[in-house]
Formats: sequence, structure tokens, C-alpha cells
Amino acid sequence: MYPKVPPYFGREAFVKDQVHIRNAEAAQLARALARQTGKTISEVVLDALRRYRVAQGQPSPPDRIAQWRRLLRRDRARLIRHEVPIEAFYNPDTGLPE
Repeated sequence: MYPKVPPYFGREAFVKDQVHIRNAEAAQLARALARQTGKTISEVVLDALRRYRVAQGQPSPPDRIAQWRRLLRRDRARLIRHEVPIEAFYNPDTGLPE
């Protein structure tokens, strides 16, 4: 009997999903960048996706909370009605309502 050997060795054993680049231009760009940088295509694609996410300006959760607090303070300030003295509703010369 032969000892049981796992079908994959190394990192491939942990990969569940695979992404296939079906766009010829995207595949060509990924290959060219991988050659230029000495990285694998997977590393190039992963790096590009991470940079894209950051470039989209998605605030991190603490920043998002701070942003919501700023918006709530601004809205609350708009909702507060300042008291208007009763004299402001009357014409000072005639004493009649305006």
C-alpha cells in the first residue's frame, strides 16, 4: 500500500476559488505587470484590487462613525429654533404687526 498523499502541495491546497480573467486586455496587462514587477499574476491582481478599494474613498469604520457624528451635529444645529423676541413681529414705528 502506498501512503496517502494530499493532491496539492503548498498554497494551492488552500485556494478554494479561482478567478479567470476573460478580458484579453486585462489579462495582457496583468501578465505584463507581473513580468515587470517579478510578482505572480495573483499578487498583481490582489494589489490592484486593494489599491482600487482605497482609491474609492471608502472611509474605514472609525472614520465612518466620525462622519455620521459630524452630520448629526450639523443637522441638530439646523433643527434648533432660536427664540425670537415678540417685539421683532411688530413695527417699532407704528406698533402694528408686520
